[in-house]
Amino acid sequence: MHTLFYCSVATREMQDNDILDILKVSREKNALHQITGILVYRRLGWEFFQILEGEKEEIFQLLDNISGDDRNTSVDLVYDMEIKERKFKDWSMAFTDLDSVDSNKLDGFSEYLKIGFTSELVNENLVNANNIISMFQHYLSYNNPSSS
Repeated sequence: MHTLFYCSVATREMQDNDILDILKVSREKNALHQITGILVYRRLGWEFFQILEGEKEEIFQLLDNISGDDRNTSVDLVYDMEIKERKFKDWSMAFTDLDSVDSNKLDGFSEYLKIGFTSELVNENLVNANNIISMFQHYLSYNNPSSS
């Protein structure tokens, strides 16, 4: 089992229907390939960050597809590693719009989340990146216990 974490920037402002289209297609394809994870979008900076979990070849093929998608640019792999278990095992693709998250509901919410998800910022402190993953995992299970 493997995971990867990447950041990217949308080439244009994503509207709700754009996000819904991305989620519909990704959930269907991810279920077929046994890929799980979370997609986070920050409207303010048109930024995405995504965590993918699954077989290494499958998630790197998906990352190649994402890199070739003209809806985003500056796709930067932050890290990839072997994992013992999935953090988002019940989610073919969880989603959070960062701008709609009440920061008071995320323990440890920091300026890091408010200023954006550039790979440089994430690489400065991978502990923060892992904390973000854990916070969203907890937030999703607390606020929406049903799987998507």
